[in-house]
Amino acid sequence: MKKSLYVFGSLLTGLCAPVAFADNLSQMISPVTHPTNFEDPRMSTEIRPLFVHHEIDDKFATGGGDVQVYALQARFKVNDDWAIIATKDGYVDFNPKGVLKKDNGFANIAAGVKYAALRTENSILSLGLRYEAPIGQERVLQGKGDGIFNPFLSAATTMNNWNFMVGSGFRFRVDRDDSSFYDLDAHVSYKIGNFYPLAEFGLIHVLAAGDRLPIEDEGEDYFNIGSSNSQGETITTFAVGARYRISDSIDVGAAYQIPLQRESGSRIIDYRVTADLIYRFSLT
Repeated sequence: MKKSLYVFGSLLTGLCAPVAFADNLSQMISPVTHPTNFEDPRMSTEIRPLFVHHEIDDKFATGGGDVQVYALQARFKVNDDWAIIATKDGYVDFNPKGVLKKDNGFANIAAGVKYAALRTENSILSLGLRYEAPIGQERVLQGKGDGIFNPFLSAATTMNNWNFMVGSGFRFRVDRDDSSFYDLDAHVSYKIGNFYPLAEFGLIHVLAAGDRLPIEDEGEDYFNIGSSNSQGETITTFAVGARYRISDSIDVGAAYQIPLQRESGSRIIDYRVTADLIYRFSLT
């Protein structure tokens, strides 16, 4: 019996062996904010539990309130060029003010693939495609429409302990009730031992308004409200935070995010706190 347990434990340890970083790109960290949109271009096998506290501006249609999201992302490295990614899921605790009812429920699920189109010792460029399936619950502003297709690209480079990353993509609606978006995110961090202070910028632009609600404000990254008066509106955000590398396989991070403008079209957000843990391992 003891021998069997030892063999099983050795096998499990071998399958889920921690990743040993050996090049410049692997010393980089992943972005923290807009986790469903801003994809790290590197290929890895990992799980990423995350928590988001999103405070809603008092001038939004709900009269303010807050949202908490508890989610788990997963990525599987097929080889050095390909990875399968699952980047949106989770449980949503929706607490609006005013006449809307507080409720909770499951989010939509988004998954796809990414491909490393260009890679050098210090830089990488990846292309990807995700589909968001509307299988969440409507009581937490999910489960509407016929889904979203999200082609995207992301790139990263590192030099002299400075790390730079950018992501850009489109979220194209299938159903006209939803809105369509253009997303742009940027990340900069500096390596101080195992500590990485960071700053991030985000932009969400409404390409096509939905047909669902007659308001000007859209749902940023996690929600697609289908606001019919949101055509051309843009949300820009800025975040500061840090990551700490506990080991070669485990990073933890947190960031505080605010809007750069507080006006019509950007009232979904008063501020946001995002925290996560990334565990990378190998299945081979």
